[in-house]
Amino acid sequence: MTPEEHNKYISWTFLANGLFQSSIVLLAYGLLFAFFVFFPPPGDDLPAAFFTAVFGLALLINLAFLSPNFVAYYALKNRKPWARVASIVAAFMSAMNFPIGTGACIFSLWFFFGEEWKKVYPENPAAAQRYLPQTAESKWQGRYVREDGEVVYRESQPPDWR
Repeated sequence: MTPEEHNKYISWTFLANGLFQSSIVLLAYGLLFAFFVFFPPPGDDLPAAFFTAVFGLALLINLAFLSPNFVAYYALKNRKPWARVASIVAAFMSAMNFPIGTGACIFSLWFFFGEEWKKVYPENPAAAQRYLPQTAESKWQGRYVREDGEVVYRESQPPDWR
């Protein structure tokens, strides 16, 4: 399978996990909410407004935990430069949602902690040369990082800032 196909399938797993978990959460909380609205508890010991607030807060928390799935899906589908970070965050957030979330987590972490992701998301070419500003008291011209990762200094060594 090509890295582009891996990227596409990872985005689909995040979308499937988000839709599956959100539909289960919405269905469960909707049924519980409807139960307390249509069948109120006897007496005023447990007011319906209390349960409405509790279920609303629980729904918001669950949707907050599911939102990284949809963000990662969007980033992967549109090949945004921040898709790797969004996918790793979504993978860790959805790891506990068995079975789809766990599968999305393993698949995403396997792809993005390997080397194949670099074929889909090339590193920024501007990051290859990073210059530090030259100060008046220093004749140090800066540095740059070669493709093999070695730091090369120009004209002199960097200042000792210890």
